[in-house]
Amino acid sequence: MKGRYWWVILGVTVFLATAILIDWSGLVFEKGLQARVSSASPDEELINLRACDPTRGSYSGPIVPDLNITSSEIASGDSKPAEKVPENAWSTRAGFGISASTNPEYWAQLLGSGWFIDWNVRTGSPINNLDHWQMIRVHEDCISPSLDVIQSAAAHFPGQIWIIGNEPDVIWQDNVEAAKYATIYHDLYWMIKSSDPTALIAVGGVSQATALRLQYLDQVLQTYQNLYHEPMQVDWWTVHGYVLREEKGSWGVDIPPGIDATQGELREVGDHGRIDLFEAQLRSFRQWMADHRYQNTPLALTEFGILMPSSYGFPDEAIANYLEQTFVWLSQVQDEAIGNPNDEYHLVQKWAWFSISDPTYAASDLGDLSNGKLTSIGERFRNTVFSFIP
Repeated sequence: MKGRYWWVILGVTVFLATAILIDWSGLVFEKGLQARVSSASPDEELINLRACDPTRGSYSGPIVPDLNITSSEIASGDSKPAEKVPENAWSTRAGFGISASTNPEYWAQLLGSGWFIDWNVRTGSPINNLDHWQMIRVHEDCISPSLDVIQSAAAHFPGQIWIIGNEPDVIWQDNVEAAKYATIYHDLYWMIKSSDPTALIAVGGVSQATALRLQYLDQVLQTYQNLYHEPMQVDWWTVHGYVLREEKGSWGVDIPPGIDATQGELREVGDHGRIDLFEAQLRSFRQWMADHRYQNTPLALTEFGILMPSSYGFPDEAIANYLEQTFVWLSQVQDEAIGNPNDEYHLVQKWAWFSISDPTYAASDLGDLSNGKLTSIGERFRNTVFSFIP
């Protein structure tokens, strides 16, 4: 009896010590997160994460020269609707953007695509077998949506991918200087992780991987290192794949905010659909990632396509061919020097075409919202994803 008594005492002691250790560890983890999120002063944090005025709008800027003459015609596909693709045949790599109000699941079924972005935070239940990437819009003085909405979505629907910002390098879009973006990213990263430790956080895509845009990202990384004394923690990198002019006050994407330059790549309209430039930019971005010790980090091309209208030399067939060539290249290209070793050294792990239907840049529309059918470009998307697995 005496021996059993001491075994009971020992068991209770071990149990209590374990419980205290677990509770202490959780407290340390929670305090660690709070310390990271609150590394700025309260006033600075409030400025970084204040919700934007809901009436605040955005504008597209002169991405395309003389945009007012852009044709809004949509190339319809066959007269009968396409058959729905079974969910088990949806591509896990090829996705699409939604920039007009429509049902993403419907278009996923027609395209055979398993993921999408819509430049927003969705607060409802996820769609079965269709991945949506959340996006927080960031600006110099505010974010959208509010912190309460973000924290609620992260807590109630764990395991999502969150993109912080959309083209912060473009003055027509989020328009955030590199130093400010670094602080906003830091605060949102740790705030989301504190609500959902399983969340994955992605850097907002720059418009194109040119020297000016990579200089902007260099400044982001350097600011982060200087302020927080550690490398910037990134679960996914994202980038956009456009070929546009970089010149102050001109059409295209102008100069990144805070960069002291008046011009970068002086592309012409005819360069916009050049496959060689598209490929070279993505190789440059992957090289930049490898140079900064992010080779093992996955990369998503979250926006690309043709923005120019047919009257500028981009008829529907040319755009469909561009889609097919880029999709095949993205699905096949591998490089042991710069590709992701966790994905057989592919350069890009996921990509999303712009878009299902856009009221301003309709040239690359995959769908005709008026009749619920795929355009000829959308049909090429569908047929191309069947040519590679997954």
